[in-house]
Amino acid sequence: MRLAPMVRTLAKQTDGTVRGALDSLRQSGFTAVQLDATFAGIRPRDLDHRSRRDLLALLGRHGIQLAGLDLFVPRRHWVESEHVDRATSAALAAIQLAADLGRVPVSLSLPVEAFRSSPITTMLEAADACNVPLAVHAEDKVDDLLAWLDEVDQPMLGAAVDAATLLAWGQQPDKVVHRLSKRLLVGRLSDLQRGGDEDLAQAGGVRCTVGEGELSVLTYRLALELCARRYGPVVLDLRGMEDAPASSAAAMKAWNAAGLPG
Repeated sequence: MRLAPMVRTLAKQTDGTVRGALDSLRQSGFTAVQLDATFAGIRPRDLDHRSRRDLLALLGRHGIQLAGLDLFVPRRHWVESEHVDRATSAALAAIQLAADLGRVPVSLSLPVEAFRSSPITTMLEAADACNVPLAVHAEDKVDDLLAWLDEVDQPMLGAAVDAATLLAWGQQPDKVVHRLSKRLLVGRLSDLQRGGDEDLAQAGGVRCTVGEGELSVLTYRLALELCARRYGPVVLDLRGMEDAPASSAAAMKAWNAAGLPG
């Protein structure tokens, strides 16, 4: 399984452009990326039809596959009347962008209380019409997420998990992946480190370079490999990394070392 680093973090730490981030990734041996639909230059409103074709051509020239899109608007926006229309519009635009870029999965975080709301129903209908997978993060409410996915039972709807977030909530990522295996669409590789400071412990820890924290990369990778519905490369989540290129290289080394021989 290949890794798809987040372009947003890399771009901010290189020359600020997607092209610069892709150059860095190619030099490091990566062949897939995860884009952010809220990042300037990638936002749906920034890309007309021609620009979307140009973006695909740019990825092709770099020999890089697009794994998917992130749309991490604040979860509270899905339940606050003053924000829900904007959140819905952003999701619908991201779904259309994902369709134009090859029907790649859109990853987003949703609050449990919004699962059965009208805006979410509208979003699900749009995803189904465009044949775009929606991968939902709800690491703090895994039971509720699984129950909702089983209830809706829509082919284009599934779960997404981020290892560091699961660790912060006191869960074992490999066990959660096994529980969600029939519904998991997108897996994210990340790690978490705890310290002796009481405030830090209460906060659940801080993100760190993969291999330097609590995550068992081997068991997590094995669990993801057993998920039949999972789409494409595993997203390398670089949020919180002060040196994203170095963290990317270290993560690739740890990930490859956890791979099965042959």
